Order: sequence, then structure tokens, then C-alpha cells
Amino acid sequence: MGSSAIKRILLVLGALIFASSIGLGVSAQEQGGGSGLVISPTRTELEIIPGSTEKLKITLQNVSGVDIIAKAQVNDFESNGKTGEPKIFPNSEKQTSASVRNFLTNVQDIPLKKDEKKDFEIDIAVPANAAPGAYYGIVRYAAVPAVAAEATDRQISLTASVGTLVLLTVPGDITEQIQLQSLRAENVDGSGNATARSFFTKKPTQVSAEIKNNGNGFSKPIGRISILKGGKEVFSYELNGTEPRANILPNSTRIFSNNIEKVNTPGRYKVSANISHGSGGEVITTESSFWYVPMWCFYVLAGLLLALIALGYLVYRKKFSGRSAKKSRR
Repeated sequence: MGSSAIKRILLVLGALIFASSIGLGVSAQEQGGGSGLVISPTRTELEIIPGSTEKLKITLQNVSGVDIIAKAQVNDFESNGKTGEPKIFPNSEKQTSASVRNFLTNVQDIPLKKDEKKDFEIDIAVPANAAPGAYYGIVRYAAVPAVAAEATDRQISLTASVGTLVLLTVPGDITEQIQLQSLRAENVDGSGNATARSFFTKKPTQVSAEIKNNGNGFSKPIGRISILKGGKEVFSYELNGTEPRANILPNSTRIFSNNIEKVNTPGRYKVSANISHGSGGEVITTESSFWYVPMWCFYVLAGLLLALIALGYLVYRKKFSGRSAKKSRR
């Protein structure tokens, strides 16, 4: 083995050690520097008409403590079907029909000195024949020591990375259609696992609405969820009330869960939902119900039952004793 090959292996190993030392698996939704980099924004939403070009503005800061090259890569992703967090297709192995990858130009590695912050732009060019609808992807950057960057090239995985989600809408014939697949009350245990029921002995802690986007654009559902008892509202909240509002990708499902309060007294409760997609239009109305009967109700019921049994026994004994007394006097 030649000296150049040995040197190349050592550089690769050094870079891998560096990557493992600065953190693993930083979500594209986070600003933190666990990968040696801080990126902003973490999400960009754009609308670009066919045949036009706009700029994607990104800021990167090197917090690794050494000079680095921020290695760039564009990946496709899909929704995880629950929280909406992106499930990234690594190493660009899979390109979806809604991929924004082919629209991005001049995606380059970014050299950064220790503690340097740099602003730069990526062009997003939409072809004149692009079909209307939603396109999306994630631009990711991984910190590689500058001394090893040339030798390692793409041999270092971009798992330890930061990224910005790119959500692009090409206007035109956009179909907006959502489907409320379920509306349920749930209890969440200490591990964060949610269990849906229609009968609770402990107060339900949240309501979850599972919504599917059947359209070809991004959907930002909005609406009002109400908890009612005996026809009277005891609690309500706004669905998807965060800013910015969360999206549902085309042909994807997302679960919106919110904490609930004031389910205090035993009885039957109703969950009522009025939901529409972000730009208005058809309102979906549905409802479900659940019972809340705390354990003390069963203890009270058991006590009452025992009391009735005891009372019946005493009445029986008294009546039986009275008959016996009459017979003995005869």
C-alpha cells in the first residue's frame, strides 16, 4: 500500500472521528449545533410561477471549534405519518415525483472558519412546463474538518447534519381536499405512548385528529375542537394553532394532538370538530364520544351495593325472627 493511500485512509478516519464527536442525528427542525453547525431558517415556504427563479436564503454558523467545510446534499423526504416530521431518504437514493431537487441550482459546499457565520443563496429555478402542485426536499449540511474535506469527499454520511426544509408551491390547478380519518380521546403514559379509548377511569389527557391530505398541494388545516358534556362546552382549542401553521404533504396523513382540560366530573362527553383546509372552503364536521368514570365511582357503587345487601339481610333477619317468635308463643 502506497504512502498516499495510507494518508488518505488516515484523513478519512480522522474525519469520521470528528463527525462522531460533534453529535448525531440533528433534526432538520432544530437550530442546535449538535452537528457542529447552526442553520437558519429551518423551513422555507415559497410560491414560484413556472419559468421563474427565486432565491433560497440560508445562514450557516460554524460552532465546531475548528475550520470546516460544510458539505452540501439535497435529499427527498416523506412524512412519518404521525407528527409530520420528515423521514429523509438518505444519500439521494430515492427521488419522488414531488422532488424539488431538480429545481435547485448552485448547491455548493460552504467553507467556514472557526466561529464564522456566512449568508448565502441558492437559486430555485422552476421550468416553464412544471406541473402545478407541491414540491419539497431538504438541503442538508455536514461539518467536515477542512484538512480532511478533499480526501473524504462524499465518504462521510450526512447523518450528523443540519438542514432546511424547502416547501415549494407551483401555482395553477391546485386541488385542496382533506379527509378527517379519526377523532379520538387518548391517555398518554409516562413513556409518551397514547392509547385511545371510549371508556376512561383516568381523565383523558389529549384529543388527536388524524387528517389526510388528498390534494396535490400543501394543506394547513385549521378548525375548532370542542369538548362538551350534556350539550355544554367545557373546553375547546384551535387545531393547528401554531405559527407558522403545520403542513400536511400531498397524499400524506398527519396526526394533530392537543392537551385537554376540565374533564372533571363523571359522565359522557362529546368531542366535536369543525375543520377546513388553510385557504377556507368546505368545512368538515364530525364528532365522537367517550365516558369518564373514575375508580372512586366504582368504589361508591360497590359500597352502595354492599349496603343494600346488608340492609336486605337485616330486613330479612328481622322478618324471619318475628315469625319465629310468633310460632314459639303458640
